[in-house]
Amino acid sequence: MMYIMCSGVFMRIVVATTLLPHEHPELVVVATRQFFPDWHPGEIPPRNKFPSDSTPTRMISDVGSLDGIIENCRKHRILDTALDAMTLHSEGNTTHFSLSRQAASVGRCSFVLEEPPVGGCIDVTVTHENLDLYLTELTYHQGREEYPRYPNDDSSMKEDGSSSVWVSKRRK
Repeated sequence: MMYIMCSGVFMRIVVATTLLPHEHPELVVVATRQFFPDWHPGEIPPRNKFPSDSTPTRMISDVGSLDGIIENCRKHRILDTALDAMTLHSEGNTTHFSLSRQAASVGRCSFVLEEPPVGGCIDVTVTHENLDLYLTELTYHQGREEYPRYPNDDSSMKEDGSSSVWVSKRRK
């Protein structure tokens, strides 16, 4: 277990993914490390021969930051979506969210809101004091000067991932 001191506050980020018997372990690790380069789940199982009767393996490791996700979201201009997805299951000082492992393998951040997609998920659990404030500040961009955002506000996406409708002050 690794806790990181962040601005005088302790933070823990746990990243996990499930390796299915038919999947190539090295590719799963490479996809996960796209956003979490310091992810080291311990022993990586060898690749199974087909057909395999082995069981799925859960690979888990603590990481130091969410920087990889945030930079990708900033690059693709989805910081508000990131805020919504990362705080959708926020409870007190802990939240959890999932990313598409298949999208991560090609360097794209795609949040999973419902059924696990083909290619699996990267599951992230974040524990941080004043978590919602921390994530709001982490996903900040200049557009929030005109349209402030915070977790679970009226502009947040709905639980099924559909967007809320809001009208820009510029458009009349």
